[in-house]
Amino acid sequence: MVIERNNPQGPSGPAPGGPSGSIFRLGAAARRVLGAISCALLFAMMILTFVDVAGRYLFDSPLPAAYEIIAFTMPGIIFCALPMVNHRESHVTIDLLDLIVPASWIRWQSLIVNLFAAAVTGFIAWRLGARSYDHFRFREVTDELYLKLWIFSGTAALLCSVAALVFLVNAYGYAAGTRDRPSEDEGLYSE
Repeated sequence: MVIERNNPQGPSGPAPGGPSGSIFRLGAAARRVLGAISCALLFAMMILTFVDVAGRYLFDSPLPAAYEIIAFTMPGIIFCALPMVNHRESHVTIDLLDLIVPASWIRWQSLIVNLFAAAVTGFIAWRLGARSYDHFRFREVTDELYLKLWIFSGTAALLCSVAALVFLVNAYGYAAGTRDRPSEDEGLYSE
């Protein structure tokens, strides 16, 4: 079910045929790609876990390096989904102050929250980037498969940077008055 908001430019920004239509389509394409990667990683992790458990209990032969592969698949799912979740603002929120905050301040509250989240996510991206550089500099590899660690931490840093940029775009939308706060009933896939 698609729930429309009272935003003349649509729920995700300008309409595809508008002046910045190509930028809108590029963002939608990136969300689809990241969503497909997240789903593929989740499905692979599910199959890998099933094969490992079946091998362990039925054949007394667990899948080699399954723990290591799952350990890298989980952050892959998280960091691929993070920009999409931030764009839709469908992350977990606690509405302790919503009853106290006047309706005229809600836009500014959302602006401040998105700016704070962008700063925190940017800091995490910076630290992941620094760790990735250390992995690269010291040629660190995984324990069982000898995969280069800098590739994983660098990808996580890049996706975390994208998530921070998404928070900044959301903040800009609130500051410019072109973005509405998503309603609680809004569907996850309503574009």
